[in-house]
Amino acid sequence: MLKSLLLVASLVSSTFGWASGLESRSAHRKPGVSYLAYKAYAHTMSQGQLPPSLSTPVDEAKAFGTNKNNLPTATVWSGVTEMNGNFEKFRDLRFIESDRKPGFARRSSWLYPDDGCFARAALAILNLGKMNVPVPKKVFVFGDLTVQTKNSPDGEVTWWYHVAPLVEVAGQKYVLDPAIDAKNPLRLEDWLATMSKNPDSLEVAVCGSGSYTPYDACQRESDGVESTALYDQPSYLDAEWQRLQRLGRNPEKELGDLPPWL
Repeated sequence: MLKSLLLVASLVSSTFGWASGLESRSAHRKPGVSYLAYKAYAHTMSQGQLPPSLSTPVDEAKAFGTNKNNLPTATVWSGVTEMNGNFEKFRDLRFIESDRKPGFARRSSWLYPDDGCFARAALAILNLGKMNVPVPKKVFVFGDLTVQTKNSPDGEVTWWYHVAPLVEVAGQKYVLDPAIDAKNPLRLEDWLATMSKNPDSLEVAVCGSGSYTPYDACQRESDGVESTALYDQPSYLDAEWQRLQRLGRNPEKELGDLPPWL
């Protein structure tokens, strides 16, 4: 079994050119390829890169069904009203430009769900920190993930992992993920259910606010800069613009003052 996974992981590596840059961080899962192949490759890539006292999200992830009551606590926010208000603030913030349309401020790439969750999550942390809000933790999920979405020509996207900010309100964990649900935060259980018919089988890790990808230290807290995400995000902004054009929608409208969730 291990040998076959490593063989597939080798094919995954050669297919996507995972050596550095965005490809190495990609959450995209090729249809028909098990997440276990990507996970095996991620584990191999991270070997020896961290001190023994630290571990990656891949190392920390455990099946949700048997560990849902033992997950680490997340950042506590005072109530649902505060949570919804903070969610809307970082979701709607137009703070970054791409070369495609200088002077046209953009939000994070919520309408391009195919990839880039690591950058979107980090920029949410960055912007919430600037708002003097207690920054969320992050939740990583690993599995053969498939999400139905109107923002893809195929009607769905496939991932081997996904990451988003995580908070707690009144003892309940909520995920802040406008790429999956732009209207509201989702309970952790409901968020997982959007990605799998068997959410209990998915592997979940709760990590620090600064854990960027599956290769990083799960224990890392945000340094308040998130410079890597600011560098990574623009390529997904271009893909988002092109995607809306391909879908016959108006990118200047939807990425400007009239996003589809209003």
